[in-house]
Amino acid sequence: MTDKLTLLQFRTTEEVPNFSPFCVKAEVLLKMAGIPYNIEDIDDPRGMPKGKAPVVRDGNELIADSEFIKRHIETARGFTFDAHLSAEEKAQCHAFTKLIDERLYWALVYDRWIDEDNWPHTKEFWFGSMPFPLKYIIPGVALKSVKQNLNGHGIGRHTHDEIHTLAKSDLDAIAAQLGDKPFLFGDKPSTADASAYGVLVNLAQTTALPAKLADTIKEYPSLLEYVKRCNEHWYPSKYH
Repeated sequence: MTDKLTLLQFRTTEEVPNFSPFCVKAEVLLKMAGIPYNIEDIDDPRGMPKGKAPVVRDGNELIADSEFIKRHIETARGFTFDAHLSAEEKAQCHAFTKLIDERLYWALVYDRWIDEDNWPHTKEFWFGSMPFPLKYIIPGVALKSVKQNLNGHGIGRHTHDEIHTLAKSDLDAIAAQLGDKPFLFGDKPSTADASAYGVLVNLAQTTALPAKLADTIKEYPSLLEYVKRCNEHWYPSKYH
C-alpha cells in the first residue's frame, strides 16, 4: 500500500471528467475520501482484472470495479462513506445507487452504441485513431459484445421507446429525491451522488459521445443545475 493511489481509467476530453460514468464515480469516491491519487489512461481494459475500467492501483494491488474500489477505500484506508446518513438513509442511498448503476447507466450505453444516429460518434471516438485494418474490424467486434451485454442485462430486449420510458422513470425518481437540496441526501454528498453525477454529467454533454437522453434531461432543470453544482464541487479548476 502506498500513500498515493493510481486511478486507471479511459481517456477523456475537457467536456466531462470521463466518458465512463464508473470512472467518474471512482474518481469522485477518491475525492470524497480525501485520498491523493494519480491518473493513468488506458485504451484497452482487457489486461485489467475483470477486463474493464476503472481500476485502482494501491502498491502492487489492483482493485477493479467502482463498488470494490469503494470497499477498498473503507477497509484499507479507514474511511467511512456516508457516515452522516441515518440507517434508513443509507438503505435509500444504496437503492438509488443500484437504480443508477444497474439501469439508467445501461440506457446511456444503449443510446451511445445502438442508436443509429449516435453510433458513428461512438465508433469514431473509441476506434477512429486505430491503425488500418483494426479501425474497420474492432468496432464491429465491440458492438457485438455491447449488444450481447445489453441483451444479457435485459434492457437490450426492449424497444427504443420502452428504454427511454424506463430511463425517464429513473430520472423522475432522482429529481424527486433531489428536490431543492444541494445533493441527494442533503447538504453533504453521499455515495449515491458519485453514481448520479457520473451518469448525469454524461447525459448532459452532447458533442463527443451524444445520447438521445440528452434531450430528455433538458426536461429536468433541477438535474442540470445539480450537474453544474457537482462540477463545481468536485472539479472547480476544470469547470470555472
